[in-house]
Amino acid sequence: MGKSAFLTSLCLSFSLLAFVREAAAETRRETAASYVELGEDFARHGDFTRAIGAYNIALEFAPDFAVAYFDRGVAYEGRGDSFKAIADYTKALEIVPSLALALYNRGNLRLNEGDLDAALSDFNQALEIDSRHAMTYNNRGIAKAAKGDIDGAMSDFTEAIKIDSNHPEAYVNRGLVRLQQGQNIEAQHDFAKSLALRPSLRTFIDSRVSQISQR
Repeated sequence: MGKSAFLTSLCLSFSLLAFVREAAAETRRETAASYVELGEDFARHGDFTRAIGAYNIALEFAPDFAVAYFDRGVAYEGRGDSFKAIADYTKALEIVPSLALALYNRGNLRLNEGDLDAALSDFNQALEIDSRHAMTYNNRGIAKAAKGDIDGAMSDFTEAIKIDSNHPEAYVNRGLVRLQQGQNIEAQHDFAKSLALRPSLRTFIDSRVSQISQR
């Protein structure tokens, strides 16, 4: 066998090895996807512990599977473990930085924990990726209101309503801001709209209106 023939055979061997490795990787990814689907089924039935177990197995097969991290974050959140949920959303974003829902979910958890600046950063990034997500505007408005940016909050609640005219939370939140600004008639209009969309908000609205009137 001449030198050129030897080199040609060697290249073919390397090509075959690369093909085998690629096929194996694809098989592992398919197996991981199957466990993700299993986890999602557990999660839909509220069994977050078994869902997390399925996602763990998925990540053993495909450690760079962003969807598995995201879904496990949702499961941790459902189980009330905000710390682990934030960690998983962060890991998913390291793999896929454009995952707007991971930014939105992480922002919500940070908002609930009172980390307003971090929450705002997440919401801002999420809206750069998806500028038509009404809930992100609504929740960013809540963060802005908590920081005292009333005009910014009002703008975000209004934008949420523009995107989704059937957004009861945004009407409630805008109504509360208007009430604080002394715009009582406009506030009542917003409350009426929200109640028409979701009557169960009556108790929450009455409670918040009572708190504001006592200040």
